[in-house]
Amino acid sequence: MKKDNYYDIAIIGGGAQATAFISGIYSNFIKKNIEKKIKIIVIDRIENYGCGKVYNQDYPWLLMNTPSTDLSININDSNDFKKWLQANSKTLELSEKNIEYVPRKIFGFYLKEKLEFFIEELKKKNIEIIKKDSLAKKINLDNYENKVTITLSTNEKIYCNFTVLAKGHDDLNDPYKLKGKKNYIHNPFPAIKHLANFPKDCSIGIIGSNLTAIDIALTLEKLGHKNFYMFSRTGKLPEVKGKYLKSEEPKYANLKNIIRYKNENLTLKDLLKFIRKEMYGHKLDWRETLFSKSKANEKDLFIKKIKLAKEAPTPFNVILGMIPEFAKTWRFVKTSEFNKFMNLYYSKIHQKHGAIPLINAEKIETMLLNNILHIRDNIQLIEKKEDHFLIYSNKEAIKCDFVINASGPLRKVCHENQGLLKELCAKNYINEIDIGGIITNPKNGKILSINKLCEQKILAIGHNAEGTHPFINNFAWILETTNEVSLSLLNEVLYGKV
Repeated sequence: MKKDNYYDIAIIGGGAQATAFISGIYSNFIKKNIEKKIKIIVIDRIENYGCGKVYNQDYPWLLMNTPSTDLSININDSNDFKKWLQANSKTLELSEKNIEYVPRKIFGFYLKEKLEFFIEELKKKNIEIIKKDSLAKKINLDNYENKVTITLSTNEKIYCNFTVLAKGHDDLNDPYKLKGKKNYIHNPFPAIKHLANFPKDCSIGIIGSNLTAIDIALTLEKLGHKNFYMFSRTGKLPEVKGKYLKSEEPKYANLKNIIRYKNENLTLKDLLKFIRKEMYGHKLDWRETLFSKSKANEKDLFIKKIKLAKEAPTPFNVILGMIPEFAKTWRFVKTSEFNKFMNLYYSKIHQKHGAIPLINAEKIETMLLNNILHIRDNIQLIEKKEDHFLIYSNKEAIKCDFVINASGPLRKVCHENQGLLKELCAKNYINEIDIGGIITNPKNGKILSINKLCEQKILAIGHNAEGTHPFINNFAWILETTNEVSLSLLNEVLYGKV
């Protein structure tokens, strides 16, 4: 008989990625007879269960950047979230007009409800899922006893056969070493907690100009601020999801065609052949579409994109169709080529793929035209003075009373401040790509060690597996990859094989 603190699977993190993993167990095993009792523990703070920090309680104007039709937690029903919205529209105070892009907290309500549903249904199938209100502090891998030991923040120990990392990123980037400085907001979310109390007449600088920066700008304007800046190296704003949003199914740049051409050791040049052909079929210049070097003012370019998004389908629809296909091809790409892509091109592609809804783009346009929001590129240095910051950009020094970080996540897992995975990093059990991101076996999620041997006990999914899945910010792709991992792992627990 197993001890109370011994589990078949421990999941570290209880947010959206863990919910996707449990959804995968539900989808794959709810119709099967399971005679062996399976014990699973999920470790996280109670308020994060189902939704994590990202989709937790926050301002209602912070919208999902993905349409509700692409946000189902049920891999067998892509309209599950949309149907849930329609069924709960009165309670949520939503109308049919505003269910395409919904507040993040509402998606969080959905995830919380679905997590409880999965737990109750799986309990009937002999799969017990226990929620532990705590944080994981340290992981040890005991090769002698062939188990994993997890030390919690309470110093309690949990023992398990397998551990699934589903905790998301450790921290955010701190490119200008400002963490801990007065009036610097390192992590802006939840915005309702961290952005609510700035003086209305202060000057604010936002580091970054992508999705997080957009949400910060929308919040500051909504709270009555009239003077803030976005600083980044490129000064580029995200693409705009148009009124006529429809993913174009690729004719040439799809998984079937690519692996028929070459099913291993793909290079970036190989992939480019299919991209060029797809773009040409839509009468698009691939260089201009993906890597535009236009010298036009970014404000003017952004306003032009909004105008186009209102009037006709945009090139974004073509990119939207290709991204899922290329996400599936990465397991066939040479590691050196994958590293090259992440180092040289990922940020540019992410700027294209990480598009914002037209409703948000129009609000940013109004701020730009009214000189509430100012865009600055070529950020070089930020100096902290006694009561303000000086931000240097293109030989200009701009004074800001507050600085808010929107520079993106810290991708490196093995770093000097690592606590949870410190021992695994020290033993070279974790292998990362150059810019950071755990490398896993894409079929079963198991972490690959630096000596290329697959660690049999520890898995990574979602944002913890970015070294294998570069487009993991796409929720449908998170669901698809975790579904594959959950099927593999539970088969191993039940039958001793993948």
